[in-house]
Amino acid sequence: MARNSEQTMEEFSKAIGLSRPTVSRYFSDPSSVRARTRLLIEEGIRTYGYSPNFFASNLTRRSARAIGIIVPSIIDAFFGELVSTIELLVEERGYLTVLQSSHNDATMERRALGRLLSMDVAGIAMAPLGFSSDIEAIEKAMRQVPIVFMDSRLREGLPYVGTDNRQSISIMVDYLCRSGSPPALFTMPAVNANVMERREAYRLRMTALGHEPRILNPEDERLGDDYERYGYERFLTLPPERLAGVRSILCPNDRVALGLLAAAKRLGLSVGSGPDHDLRVASHDGQRFGAFASPSLTTSAQDTKAIAEIVARILVGLETGDQVPETDVLLSGTIVFRDSA
Repeated sequence: MARNSEQTMEEFSKAIGLSRPTVSRYFSDPSSVRARTRLLIEEGIRTYGYSPNFFASNLTRRSARAIGIIVPSIIDAFFGELVSTIELLVEERGYLTVLQSSHNDATMERRALGRLLSMDVAGIAMAPLGFSSDIEAIEKAMRQVPIVFMDSRLREGLPYVGTDNRQSISIMVDYLCRSGSPPALFTMPAVNANVMERREAYRLRMTALGHEPRILNPEDERLGDDYERYGYERFLTLPPERLAGVRSILCPNDRVALGLLAAAKRLGLSVGSGPDHDLRVASHDGQRFGAFASPSLTTSAQDTKAIAEIVARILVGLETGDQVPETDVLLSGTIVFRDSA
C-alpha cells in the first residue's frame, strides 16, 4: 500500500498485518487494544499516512461516537471555556466533538441542530439563545437525540446544568451591602432566563436586607451579541438623575461590566473601593479577562469547568446506559475580590 494513497481501513489493516475489527477498535478507543498492538498501528499510521474516514466508519453503528456542541458565540470567553473543557473530556473517552455556533440567531440555531442530527451524533451539549430559540424545533430534536442544556435554562423540565443565579447574585449583594453602599443594578435586555433570574435574585435579596431595589436601566431594548458596547453606550446615555446617590453598581455579567467601566472612565468617574473613588462596580460570571480590566473586576464567578465536566460526563455516560437527569444541576458561585469593588 503506497504512502498517502486513498486508503480504506481494510487496506490499511492488511498492510500492517492486523484484522480490520482490531484496527477499528483502536480508532474508537486506543486503550481498548494491547500496548503492543497499539504501537504497531501507530507505526503503520506514520509509515502509510493513514487517516480513517470518520463518517464512513460510523455507517454501521447505531450512532456516531461524536458529541455535538451548540453555543451562541465562539468568541465569548465563557463559551470558549465550556467548549474547550467538554472537547478535552470526551476526547479522552474516544469521542469526536462537532462544534456549531448559532451566532445569536434563531435560524442559525435551528440549522445547527439539523446539521448535528444529520450526523447522527450520540448527544448534544447546547447553550441555547434563550427566549428567541425555536423551542418546538429543539423539543422535536430531543425526541431523536439526548440534549443537555448549559449556561441558560430554556424552560422548566428540560435537563439543565448551570449556575444557581439566586445564590451567586445574593452573595454579591450581601458583600456590597456589608462593605459599603447598597448596589443599584445596571441590567441588560432580557435575552435569556439568566438575565431575568439575576434581576429577580437582586430584587429579592435587596428587599430581604431592608434596601429598596434600584434598577438603573429597566427598559428592554434590542440587543445583539455586543454586550460590551451595550454597557458602554447605555451607561453614557443614562439620565443623570438615575445615578444620583449611586455609589455601588452590580452588573449581570462581566462583558456588560467591561463596557460600563470604559464609560465611567470617559465620564471622569473613578471606580474602586474606598472614599477616594466615585463608584464601586461588581459583576457576575468570572471570565478570565476581568482580572486584566482597569480596574480589575470584582465578580461572582461561575464554576465553568465544573459545568462542562458534568455535561460531558452525562453525555458520554449515555453509551453505558446512564440517563439524562430529570432535575436541574445547579452549582454555586464564588466571589472573586478585585480592585473595582
